[in-house]
Amino acid sequence: MVQPDEPPAGIHCPSPPGGPDTGGSQSAVPVLQPLLWLAAPMLLGQAGQVLLQLTDTVMIGHVGPVPLAGAALAGNFVMFVLYFAYGALGAVSPRIAGAFGAGATAEAARTMRAGVLLALAIGLAIALTLAGVSPFLGQLGQPAEVAASCRGYLLLIAWSLPAALIAVVLGQVAEAVDRPWPVLGFMGAAVAFNAGLNWLLIFGHWGCPALGLEGAGWATLTARWLHAAALVIWICLDRGMRPFWSVPVGRSLFSLTGQLFRQGLPVAAQDVVEGGSFAAGSLMLGWAGTMALAANQVTIGIASLAWMIPVSLSMATGVRVAQAAGAGDLATARRTGIAGVALGAGLMAACALVYTTSGGWLARCFTDDEEVARLASTLVAIAGIYQISDGIQSVSLGALRGLMDNRVPLVANLICYWGLSLPTVYLLAFHFGWGAAGVWAGYLPWMVLTGLFFLWRFLWLTRGAGPLPASTTSR
Repeated sequence: MVQPDEPPAGIHCPSPPGGPDTGGSQSAVPVLQPLLWLAAPMLLGQAGQVLLQLTDTVMIGHVGPVPLAGAALAGNFVMFVLYFAYGALGAVSPRIAGAFGAGATAEAARTMRAGVLLALAIGLAIALTLAGVSPFLGQLGQPAEVAASCRGYLLLIAWSLPAALIAVVLGQVAEAVDRPWPVLGFMGAAVAFNAGLNWLLIFGHWGCPALGLEGAGWATLTARWLHAAALVIWICLDRGMRPFWSVPVGRSLFSLTGQLFRQGLPVAAQDVVEGGSFAAGSLMLGWAGTMALAANQVTIGIASLAWMIPVSLSMATGVRVAQAAGAGDLATARRTGIAGVALGAGLMAACALVYTTSGGWLARCFTDDEEVARLASTLVAIAGIYQISDGIQSVSLGALRGLMDNRVPLVANLICYWGLSLPTVYLLAFHFGWGAAGVWAGYLPWMVLTGLFFLWRFLWLTRGAGPLPASTTSR
């Protein structure tokens, strides 16, 4: 069990149940306002992450369908490895939040430093892996011109990933201790810088070379490394965050890094199962041709605008649940999870309305090619149907991760995405002739069932009140 120590200056640790903040009653602890206070900057931060990718898609889409399809092909590999990376780092945020809830500053400081080391190691391993994969893109049944166009872009994005993962960990540190707003400012600056550099290097303005798709890769590489450097400098200099560097950490960072990696592996396996399934579906789209790949990239760009809502709510819910669990307040953890799921479902219902009614208009904002826009409008409408179930699934899973419950969700994801979704995708796309629409529609029924299962499991684990059962922290 984490032992509390004196919190550093500038960081407020929540009072335990029955203390000044609760008035002696667990039911009196507010959950919605703290959840929104944390989720709002997380949402804006996720918007920044999405806008980095969205800016590339919008600008590349006006170069032509082949570069757009190349970005989609490269994105399949990047998405797959990032699912693993984010999952492998998944133990960092709940552990820091739990230590923060218990007032254990030294433990939070140790976790942050080990998390940065783990992010760097995973990022470098991924970059080397993608560099080794890039010569073989033409052997995956994809259009030859698309495979040729994306090799350089994939390499540049690969070497931006170590910086991206370091920035993710440092952002999680700030969010876990309720300091998310400066992170938002740095992300906004990175998005603006990336957009400007894209404009120069994709189209060749102001005397710069017109590099097309590779120009977008150079812009993202530069923006991500500058973003990570800015976060490191801020944490070292900010008075409220400096204790994370000055508190003695005691035991070896390498030992704790390995422990975090082992704790994150079930989360990574969950995310790889989900991300790998979607990557496999996207490769099936490549079998349908360049236009299907290009339309898929447009659809992913549009869908990511809504996707950032359940992602940010999932992260915020996981942090708040972990903080309540760390303080031994199971009742507040339960009410926080329920509030997060209800809020996510409501917001995603609004997104579903927009996507199902405005798919054609949205698609034409991303591409000048009429065939690509027409197919993308159909896929966007299907993506709209996803929204409510995606909100329930994502936020419920975030709440389970706040309880460090990982193994059962892993099995559920394996059954949903590989045992049920991929066979359905293949049958709809190729046996019944639905094509690209079949790829998107095939995941839907099983995602709905999985989301409902995650919600039920969270409610079951948090049934009753009182101290958090020790068994829920070991799954």
